[in-house]
Amino acid sequence: MNPILKPYVLNVELSSDLSQNIHSFFEAHNDPETLKHILDVAAEAKRVAGLFGADPEKAEQAGLLHDISNVVPVSEMLNLAKALSIEIMDEEYKYDRIIHQKLSKAMAKEIFHINDPEILSAIECHTTLKPQASLLDKVLFISDKISWNLPGEHGYLQEIRDIVNEYKLNDGILIYLNQVWEQRSKIKLVHPWLIEAREELMDMNR
Repeated sequence: MNPILKPYVLNVELSSDLSQNIHSFFEAHNDPETLKHILDVAAEAKRVAGLFGADPEKAEQAGLLHDISNVVPVSEMLNLAKALSIEIMDEEYKYDRIIHQKLSKAMAKEIFHINDPEILSAIECHTTLKPQASLLDKVLFISDKISWNLPGEHGYLQEIRDIVNEYKLNDGILIYLNQVWEQRSKIKLVHPWLIEAREELMDMNR
């Protein structure tokens, strides 16, 4: 493990059981909210993987790990990413929280010894997706979104859930990406990966 990550695991006892490790990790950091979200996403990713022929076990593992970097204060995320030699895009400096997906990938590898490239790729783009996304990338991405229980009116999320359950994964993803695009003037960053992924899916539908 990179020594810079040791402060994040000082009070964590790790075993060969990933689910137990994740519970221990977030309990040590007193973060039950993220733990609940992660468990919800992992369960949903496993279910959605079964709909589309992705590996349910890999989907569940990616779900368990996708937000582990939430234990890092947002103000420290960019510096930690630099220390871990993570490539930071110019746009990511505008909204440092977005680097959490790449940080989670690095922490999954360094702390939890995940070396499966499919799982790591899915973790890395779970917030933004990316062009030429794999099936597992898409499964984790959409599972993260439809697991939310957001306050207020978010009818598009139920629409996405319904479409995914009709075995239309790309269509469900495109609804979400279009929603982000339509709100682009109100949000801090529309990530270049998201823009490219959206354009790619739109081209597929033409």
